[in-house]
Amino acid sequence: MEDKNRRGALKDTLDALERLLNLFRVERIVHLVVGIIAMLMLFYVIGAMLFSERGKLDTALMVAIFGSSGLIAVSSARITYFFNKAFNLVEYVIQALMKTGGGA
Repeated sequence: MEDKNRRGALKDTLDALERLLNLFRVERIVHLVVGIIAMLMLFYVIGAMLFSERGKLDTALMVAIFGSSGLIAVSSARITYFFNKAFNLVEYVIQALMKTGGGA
């Protein structure tokens, strides 16, 4: 009976995690799109630096470099933070079940 309760609690937690992932799907997609656009912008800037006249590095290229790398960092940090919080929820429930005597 106790094992059934533990399995039910774990199933409920995984269902809640799935609902949470579905709830923030649009946010994750937006961050991924922003990251992809920033990466393409960074590739463009690198290409412009390589194929432009030697020693010509203007302010617009520097802003594009720092702007795109910052967008990549922010987007990946937000996605990583979200998944970290979601999986910490699952870890907490599993540890709570292990403390109450349910083990593998």
